[in-house]
Amino acid sequence: MSTVIDQTDDRNGQELHRIAALYPLPDFVKNANSDDVCGTDDLPPHLFADITRRRFPIHTGPATLISSVFFYEKKAEMPSGRAQLLEQNLLKAAKYFRIGGYLKTIQEKAAALQTPEPVTLEDDTFAIVFKHTDGTKERHYPMRNPREVKTAAAWLEARRDLLPFEDRRQVADKILQKAAQLGADVSAHRDMLEKTAGMGGCASKDAAALIRTRVRILGNTLKPTPIQQELEKLARLCEESPAIAVQHFAPLTKIASIIDQFDREHGLNRRYDDTVERPEDVLFGVTTKIAAEVSDELIGSLTGNYYKRADLQAVPVRDLADTLGEDFADAISTAGAWVDTEKLATIVPTLPRDDAEQFDEVVAAAGIRPFAQKSASVGRAIPAEDHAAIAAAHNPTPGGLWDRLGK
Repeated sequence: MSTVIDQTDDRNGQELHRIAALYPLPDFVKNANSDDVCGTDDLPPHLFADITRRRFPIHTGPATLISSVFFYEKKAEMPSGRAQLLEQNLLKAAKYFRIGGYLKTIQEKAAALQTPEPVTLEDDTFAIVFKHTDGTKERHYPMRNPREVKTAAAWLEARRDLLPFEDRRQVADKILQKAAQLGADVSAHRDMLEKTAGMGGCASKDAAALIRTRVRILGNTLKPTPIQQELEKLARLCEESPAIAVQHFAPLTKIASIIDQFDREHGLNRRYDDTVERPEDVLFGVTTKIAAEVSDELIGSLTGNYYKRADLQAVPVRDLADTLGEDFADAISTAGAWVDTEKLATIVPTLPRDDAEQFDEVVAAAGIRPFAQKSASVGRAIPAEDHAAIAAAHNPTPGGLWDRLGK
């Protein structure tokens, strides 16, 4: 049995991380600091649900809800008299802080999680499998039918930022496999699932730009810190590599894990947006689904322009070489003489924005107009004047609950 009784015993935040992933905690709990959740050494005994043992602090609303989670998970192990007294104190505290509705949700979720599961189900039937150091494990979000697969996909979309990249990648991969196996319609979440599962690719320059975003967030790049220097080395390695495509899975997942760890250490995973994007949204931005959609008849890029394959055969290879370089021309042509649209369909969707715009200019000069257009993706460049504001906005609160969750 776990030695962690309540949040005051959870020194490394492992249990809080698990709880945050499983229970619908409101924002005022997720944004609370450590003292608000765990209390301090001089907290009076009457501010604990278990007065004699100084367990399950109830001095704040966040502490009361977190204590309730720990209590309801361990209630069955307690003597009935003690459990009844502790539950009364938790309910009184919840009433005092006017969070009774949240506590009821915790009760219902705890009851659902403790419902015995069929022993015949394999681990891969569940989206979430927690393996504890003592050899025990917990399994949540079964995927036995299409409805449960859709539920697991919706859960991941809402809670993915709580999970480290490698964990959420494995969960997304499980969901996609079950969706294919059971015929579940996860179209509302497919773009997220494919990117999170690493089913895609990007251009080397985009990978480098993603890394340098983090370099700039750390501050002055004229006197780089050791971390900035290492990130810059990684960015240069990306730039010096050939265009990263869908098949380059291993290096992209390693980069995603590195960026994810950086984001957690600096609190960036708390508020991803168009300025600071999730690593998988960039590194796997050209998903296999997108590639399939445009590969048969059309070829598209980040600018939102789609061209007919047959039309692009008329683009002079020499013009592409003069604008985008000899390496690009060799990669998309046959014998350097004419455009190979099969090769073009693989490379053009991975071009970074600047190169994609130059490609459009060459195509336009050849008298070819786009067959279709759609809104272009949001640019990833960050104006220099915004760097300080971004760093301040994403600075984690010292001692906050999110720090206890391992960021």
